[in-house]
Order: sequence, then structure tokens, then C-alpha cells
Amino acid sequence: MTGTVGLHLLLAAVSAFCFGILYQESRATALAAAALAGAGWAASALLSAVPHLAVLPVFLGSLVVGGGAEMLAVIRREPVTLLVVPAIIPFVPGYEAYQSMVAFIQNEFVSGLERGLGALLTASAIAVGLAVSSSLMRPLMRQMPGFRARRSGRE
Repeated sequence: MTGTVGLHLLLAAVSAFCFGILYQESRATALAAAALAGAGWAASALLSAVPHLAVLPVFLGSLVVGGGAEMLAVIRREPVTLLVVPAIIPFVPGYEAYQSMVAFIQNEFVSGLERGLGALLTASAIAVGLAVSSSLMRPLMRQMPGFRARRSGRE
């Protein structure tokens, strides 16, 4: 079990790094996004062990990614989206949405609806997690000493 979690964490980081390179980000930014994806995936894996939690692990993972991206964006003086977009890619329910469409094509409407709603809930958990992390981190970051100096470029 631990080996597969470690492999999934590594694959999440590698996929985020590759998407960062695909989006023509610098290697340093892509590595930072990969680290965020790994941290988010690890947080998600912690809650995945608890049964009957459908989208809460994805919410926690996106919360970690969003909060970390807010902090790294200030430290690195980069837009948050450069870090969030590649780092959130491992959480996107693309395969689940694909399976939903396949079920609809095969006239399995109940299965397609279940998978489609699961993909919609997962995507909603990602959006809410990123929104909550942004809403919480920005006021907290403003209270940190030196935040205004770092943000405006005057240290």
C-alpha cells in the first residue's frame, strides 16, 4: 500500500512538472508546481485511507495546492496561476468524465449519470478548495512582516 502511494505521489509531481514545461514555464517554476502537486497529493492520500469520504480528499489536496501556491507566488514574485494550473492537473477528473461519456454512448444512462455527477463533484471540490485557500491565505499573508515589501518589490 505504501509503495503505491509513493508511486502515485511521484507520478503526480512528474505530471505537474511536465504540464509546467508544456505551458512553457521555467524549470524552476515547473519544479515548484511539481512540489505543490506532490504535497497536495500526499494530503489527499492521507484522507483517502478513510472510507466513505468521496470528494473530501480532493478538496484537501486542492486546499494545500492553493495555499502553497499563494505563499510561493509571493516568495517567487510570480502569478499564482503559474503554480496552480500545473499543480492541480493530477486532481482533474478527466478519466471519470470520459467513462461517463462512454457509459452514455453504450446506453447505460444510470452509470453515466453516476460517473458524470462524480466528476462534477470532484471538479467542484477542486474549485472550492482553490477558492477557500485563496480567500484564507491572502489576508493571512498581508499580516506577515515584510509582505508588502516583497509584493511591491521593495525589500
